[in-house]
Amino acid sequence: MTLLNYFKELYHINDELEQFFDSIIEVKEYAKGDVIFEPDTYLKYIYFIESGFTRIYYYKNKREITHYFFGPNSFGTGIESVFYKKPSLFGFQALAPSKVCLIPFAAIEELSNTDITVNKIIQKVLLDSLINFSNRFYKTQFETAHERYNALIEENPELFQNASLGHIASYLGISQQTLSVIRGIK
Repeated sequence: MTLLNYFKELYHINDELEQFFDSIIEVKEYAKGDVIFEPDTYLKYIYFIESGFTRIYYYKNKREITHYFFGPNSFGTGIESVFYKKPSLFGFQALAPSKVCLIPFAAIEELSNTDITVNKIIQKVLLDSLINFSNRFYKTQFETAHERYNALIEENPELFQNASLGHIASYLGISQQTLSVIRGIK
């Protein structure tokens, strides 16, 4: 689904607003494994995944840790970087061939001061991110690794076609060996 079609399903997008988005949005295609942005970079965009599969990751003790997976029709960015102009803690990588819309945040932030629809769009992106990360935090704190694995597969059935076992294990906070044991339990 294109970004504009996604917005139109949620909001009334008039011709003027559609032209605005058409003029500022850049669409890029990434191959499997391409890094969209590295940790420690300053971000100017909010990213909308039109198609494909991506992940947000970070480094801990020189190891790459997967923080979150994003499939089609989802938004990703380094919120602290876009909103507070700090280097992003996270990197963003395509795990499958992906078509991604780059939305320059400065342009939509400026328009949000006078356009309620754009303000609502920004609000939705932020609330969706907050809810997703709140749910992830809850699962990490209160569910077993086996429960987290089952929930992840239920929520993302295409995950194993796109992410490596190492990415999945790091997302779950377990070793690949533990993941193999969990996968063997039916």
